[in-house]
Amino acid sequence: MLSRIIKTANDSPSKEFTFEIGSNSDLILENTITNNLVWTIENFAKSPHGFLTFPTKFDMIDPLLNINNGREKVIIRVSVNPEKIINVAEFGTSRLNARIRTIIKLKNAGYKIGIIIAPVIFIEDWKTLYHELIERLAYELSEDVKKDIFFEVIFMTYSYIHNAINSEAYPNAVTLYNPDIMRVRGRGMYAYKNELRSEGEEFLKAELEKYFPKNKILYFS
Repeated sequence: MLSRIIKTANDSPSKEFTFEIGSNSDLILENTITNNLVWTIENFAKSPHGFLTFPTKFDMIDPLLNINNGREKVIIRVSVNPEKIINVAEFGTSRLNARIRTIIKLKNAGYKIGIIIAPVIFIEDWKTLYHELIERLAYELSEDVKKDIFFEVIFMTYSYIHNAINSEAYPNAVTLYNPDIMRVRGRGMYAYKNELRSEGEEFLKAELEKYFPKNKILYFS
């Protein structure tokens, strides 16, 4: 697979072709078992063109800090959420303070860094929670990080299948489905109603522009 990615990158007319390699799992967590991510980055460094990118909610990034080649060709997007939401919806992942430290460490090591605010969940006092999150990022991230960080914002999509899996694994988990504020998006799938989502997008856009006026918001999804 990696050889095909390298060939595609080298054959592409754009030298900045970017490959998403973390769609199916969290590669930082997986790397603690397989060390595949380290191998992938070191070998992709042999290609003169292209970038790799993947998201993560974990802080076990020390193996990536010791890589000799390829860091400049990797875009790592760290997912963040208010601590309260991490506690009720992101079981087993790294705490917010650990994720912030991870962003700084990776940037200092030479990686390109993005921040994903996801999944945005509309629980009680959500505006206060996300205001505090963005304010905390602004105060705790280093100036080196803030000079070229970019943002992605993804709203929660509720799935009965995922809920069934999480309920079995975490019997004390809260139910995130709320028929008063959600709409059908597909079979067994629900998303927030358009008016609430629009309110959330407007609010988060204003907060990010206030605290990170020089940084890009790539998209809301």
